[in-house]
Amino acid sequence: MSLDALIRSIEVADIDAVAALWEEAGMAASDLSREAADEITAKLERDPELFLVAEADDGVVAAMMGTWDGHRGRIKRLAVRSDLRRGGLGRRMAEELERRFLERGIRRIRLEVWGHNEAGLAFWEEQGYQLEPEIRYFVRNLDDSDDPC
Repeated sequence: MSLDALIRSIEVADIDAVAALWEEAGMAASDLSREAADEITAKLERDPELFLVAEADDGVVAAMMGTWDGHRGRIKRLAVRSDLRRGGLGRRMAEELERRFLERGIRRIRLEVWGHNEAGLAFWEEQGYQLEPEIRYFVRNLDDSDDPC
């Protein structure tokens, strides 16, 4: 399904829609929705032009968070509304974020995909990303959270 959606930077008015989209995509448990909204709000204070949404007539239908740590660009949390997946919108979002990275001089990108997310793994391989089997990902929470992210 082809969709004529406007890809733009996130705005404050999009926060709840993006949190709901993440929840629909399985990226935020319903009891963490407020936490997701807080994460989105915090991201608006740093590199908001790298946090993209796709907007169609019925509102926000996709979101992708880009970040820059001073060394590499990172892509986080690509979510496309379930009825619009496999229609090219995720690819368009990735291309736009890559264009914005290049505008800022960012030439290297990393992203993480959960090992069980076969569709996500296939998507990024289709976009030309290479799986790096030698890198292991460690996490540590500095609070009482057991969130693996």
